[in-house]
Amino acid sequence: MSLRTALQNSRILTFGIIAGFVWILLNLITVVGAFDWYAAAAGDFIGQNAVGGIVGVVVLLVILGGFITLYSEAGETEPAPQSWPPSE
Repeated sequence: MSLRTALQNSRILTFGIIAGFVWILLNLITVVGAFDWYAAAAGDFIGQNAVGGIVGVVVLLVILGGFITLYSEAGETEPAPQSWPPSE
């Protein structure tokens, strides 16, 4: 299914997935800017720690990878469904 076909079949779902991608990307930028990266090696911390932030960044990157995979699969045209009834 191509992205054009996906937009024609379900415009709301396609825009919802794109909006989810943008929302996750903005949250990733917020998480990256919320803590001190140099404090990851320090053992003492108060409040938000760098280890929790790094784990959050990894989880958000995995989710973004899933969105990118979904987007690339929507752009594929093969394998297409077989025509029915068969011509043979």
